[in-house]
Amino acid sequence: MLVTGALWQAEKIRIPRENLSSQYDICIIGGGFSGLWSAHHLLNLDPSLKIAIFEAREFGFGASGRNGGWASGEFPVSKDSLISRIGEAKTSQLLEALNHSIDEIAEFSDASVGVTKAGSLYFARNEAQLSRLKERVDDDHVFLSANEASEMLNVEGIKGGLFTKNCATINPFNLIKFLVHSLSKRGVHLFEDSFASATNGGVLVNSSYIKAPVVIQATEAFGDPGREFIPLYSLMVATEPISDSVWKEIGNSTRFTFAEASHMVNYAQRTTDNRIAIGGRGATYPFGSKLNPAKEKTAKVHATIRSLLVSWFPVLKDIQFTHAWGGAVAITRDWEPYLHWDRESGFARLGGYAGDGVTMSYLASKILAHEILDKPNELRGLHFVNSKIRKWEPEPIRYLGVNTLMKLSGLADKEERITNKKSLVDRVISPLILR
Repeated sequence: MLVTGALWQAEKIRIPRENLSSQYDICIIGGGFSGLWSAHHLLNLDPSLKIAIFEAREFGFGASGRNGGWASGEFPVSKDSLISRIGEAKTSQLLEALNHSIDEIAEFSDASVGVTKAGSLYFARNEAQLSRLKERVDDDHVFLSANEASEMLNVEGIKGGLFTKNCATINPFNLIKFLVHSLSKRGVHLFEDSFASATNGGVLVNSSYIKAPVVIQATEAFGDPGREFIPLYSLMVATEPISDSVWKEIGNSTRFTFAEASHMVNYAQRTTDNRIAIGGRGATYPFGSKLNPAKEKTAKVHATIRSLLVSWFPVLKDIQFTHAWGGAVAITRDWEPYLHWDRESGFARLGGYAGDGVTMSYLASKILAHEILDKPNELRGLHFVNSKIRKWEPEPIRYLGVNTLMKLSGLADKEERITNKKSLVDRVISPLILR
């Protein structure tokens, strides 16, 4: 039976009942990774803080509990683009901080999170993809021949790969659960079904006013975007548990994450119970950046993702898919995260991880905690901290432009499969995406 819902969210998190106080040192709006990690890092710096977290639905309801489970050292913007924007030294500092964050997440987590730092394999199935992978070779990304790559992962038609050790496979919802339980033990008050909004000197929670000198908005795609970010939907499916004999044929004994080097984003992992959870983009952008839950159930995209997996591994042609789900991620115009702290008003916000939020939310929250408590940390000098967000184009230009570019990304992949050469379409769309 196909379950319409995230594989990870099989159980509801038990939240201890707390009495709502009239005042806290810090109120956090949003019960995903950004909000939970913010409380975690703040308490690491000052265990005496009285903190409350308000979640409008359930903890982990959004992208934090629905994602592909990659704790990756990658940044949404390519390394070359980053170097051109901020220089080589700042780029190295950022990527090193992300890689260190993966290890810190692993050190924090318990066995239920299933953290396995086995790296990522990006593989090519045509010459155009292969050429792009070769361009990404650096100290952290090793090029693999077709034979070397196929020994790791027996993908149909594989022509080579790019491997990085800087990624861990996790169960994202179990990480949320472990964070919730950890914070509860440390005295944080956790409230579900509590819609909160920032106001002068505190928050309004279900019409009740709560005083707090510091308020953090950590709502990611669920915040009011204006023109500062757009919600883009990623969809996922999961297979039934796969037998040991089939896994022996597929490979991936170490549980590294994997993806095809196509223009349309895709990502996959081998779960702790031996399924494959795989996701990708393709659902259209909603007009006016208004969240639309129907996008999470776009049948055509789910079918495309299932077909993609079977094309990688024909041995799975009769496999049963047990789960299908989706969710929105927030993307700024420059594909960079944002982190803002206004000491005068006591208001902070963070987000915009563009699908790379498992690791980036940890790092951003750590920086924010140091900002709020004014503790020295060299990471406070990273380029996105308190930087101005470039606005997206107004509607209907935004709607037409984003959906056209997504459509052209799919056409670029088809072109490369046919011609075996770098897409001419991509030469047009790449400058527009990052312009």
